[in-house]
Amino acid sequence: MLLRKLTKQMHLGVVFLKPFKMAGRLPLEIAVNKTHTREQNRNSAPPSEAQASAYGTQMAKYFTMNQPPHVAIDSAVSVVRPQMAITRLIARSGIPERTASIPSEKAYVVSVHLNHANSGDWELWTDGKYTKTGAWPVGGVAMCDLESNSSIRNPGPIDWIHYHVPRATLDSLTDDARMPRVKRLHCVYGTSDPAVYHLTQLILPCLNRPEMFSQLFMDSLTMTICSHLVAQYGQTPEAISQFKGGLAPWQRRRVVELFKEHLDGEVKLETLAEECRLSVSHFARSFRRSFGTSAHRYLILQRVEIAKALLSETNNSLVEIAAQAGFSDQAALTRTFANLVGATPAKWRREHSGRRIFVEISKGKSLQSQE
Repeated sequence: MLLRKLTKQMHLGVVFLKPFKMAGRLPLEIAVNKTHTREQNRNSAPPSEAQASAYGTQMAKYFTMNQPPHVAIDSAVSVVRPQMAITRLIARSGIPERTASIPSEKAYVVSVHLNHANSGDWELWTDGKYTKTGAWPVGGVAMCDLESNSSIRNPGPIDWIHYHVPRATLDSLTDDARMPRVKRLHCVYGTSDPAVYHLTQLILPCLNRPEMFSQLFMDSLTMTICSHLVAQYGQTPEAISQFKGGLAPWQRRRVVELFKEHLDGEVKLETLAEECRLSVSHFARSFRRSFGTSAHRYLILQRVEIAKALLSETNNSLVEIAAQAGFSDQAALTRTFANLVGATPAKWRREHSGRRIFVEISKGKSLQSQE
């Protein structure tokens, strides 16, 4: 299954990339708007890192090899999970010289531009074939097959998000859906993709807050993005068949129990699916059919309902309520509550303080309410 195959290959976790040094250059500090690099010798990567996957610090190294000393990656931050890694790179100096080739691996890099690339300046080499791509608008995407020999040149300022998607992730998705495996992802460079762009905009504020990327959040994001990539850009672009039925009553009860036990979101879609004796993709479709929303959004809604009960019937502080309802902190509670309810927790508490609901909290996570 999607995660079981991959967790054996990489350490599972959301990480910020720590400062690193390249041969003959100052440290590259990985933090938004704080990374400044200079390098005297950029002609080769350290042999031990030559086959590292193309995300995070290694992606920054690939783009700065063969460049003049003034070229720098100004900012790089990454969230890494086995099924997908997300890297944001910012370089005000651009990439004025052709980059070194990225070592081959069974994966794709899906790139999304967050700024407009200068028309006519973007150049690409794939297996020796030269392409001048022209304009690349904000929200434009590209698919790079890392099994090909690719290099690029773009002298203008760049602000990218790169999704590193192993082929194993795509294969697990299509296998679960009983679809043919995708042989290739392909699009014209700079193709506008509102779906990927808006999903990218959604996660940008979270990139410097690793606690926001719970296992369930990352599972849901990975499935959403990869399903879209397969349907939109796969060489066999059959739409993923829709499962007409929902979860059985016993499956719904078990899922609700698991969510109560894991309000923090640290439960895998794979775990939920296994408990229901379904594949991950089958479970996701059945869950949406039964509950009318995704598993991740359902969990968020449940957190808000628990917070409402605690606000109306206890004198707990907002910090305590945030922890008991599964939010990472008070700010996360306030932001989510206001977005969904239309009022801050403090204002809502003042307006509903007269309600009487019996609240039982067990271990700070599970809650039952009755009139």
